[in-house]
Amino acid sequence: MTISEIQNTALNNECVNTSSSLDNLTNIIDIAMKNQHFSMVYQPLFSMQNSKLIGFEALIRCRSPQFGCISPDKFIPHAEESGQIVELGGWIFQQVLLDLKRFLQYGLKDIVVSINVSAVQIANTDIFNQIMTLVNKLKIPTRCIKLELTETALIQNPKVIAKVFNAFQKEGIQIWVDDFGTGFASLSLLREFKVNGLKIDKSFVDGIVTCNDDFTLCSAIVAMAQRLGMHIVAEGIEDEEQLQILNQLGCDTAQGYLLGRPASFEDNLQRWR
Repeated sequence: MTISEIQNTALNNECVNTSSSLDNLTNIIDIAMKNQHFSMVYQPLFSMQNSKLIGFEALIRCRSPQFGCISPDKFIPHAEESGQIVELGGWIFQQVLLDLKRFLQYGLKDIVVSINVSAVQIANTDIFNQIMTLVNKLKIPTRCIKLELTETALIQNPKVIAKVFNAFQKEGIQIWVDDFGTGFASLSLLREFKVNGLKIDKSFVDGIVTCNDDFTLCSAIVAMAQRLGMHIVAEGIEDEEQLQILNQLGCDTAQGYLLGRPASFEDNLQRWR
């Protein structure tokens, strides 16, 4: 999935796509940032080996008093195009790391939180210092943080992205490639970026039970990741048969509605503390 598709998982009810009258997203995003209409939710991640909670993926939501729940697949791409993702991304980093600090304080000490980043943020901000300043201020162990960038985004200024990612990895922050198999990045980029893990796109997981091609592709991705020493996550798991097959293939981590829907910090704390 792209960064926008990643964010497009509903909390307990699906966000309804906004109508065609929603034609001035720039102003709507500005108003949402000024009036705190954005919020973060967290979808749990589980170990395939022992079903233990190992962390969360941070996902953004926008609920406008005027337009209701605005789908992330609308406002995220627009924010990237308009440049508003820089300010919005800064807010996301701050909120997620504050919530991670609280998770750790309340006893969830072994978790890792995944944060989606945009190629636009890397190109237009000092994202390394931005995140590391918050990490040091909040005294968060870097082992508790993963940054995810889509496969397609890797090919946008790869030398700059590789330099930034190497800096994060030296500090102990993991780097993951999302939507693996759906973009246009070559396999050689995996060697160049030295990523820590891959996420199998939901589109392949959807067909893993009924489509031989999807099963073969998932098998190949898992086998390749294992040989390269990479961790592998399957996202979008919605039924037990998908979970069983992915477990048999050797996938490390599971994510999806079958296991847990995105929920607020408070709801996750109450459930998993």
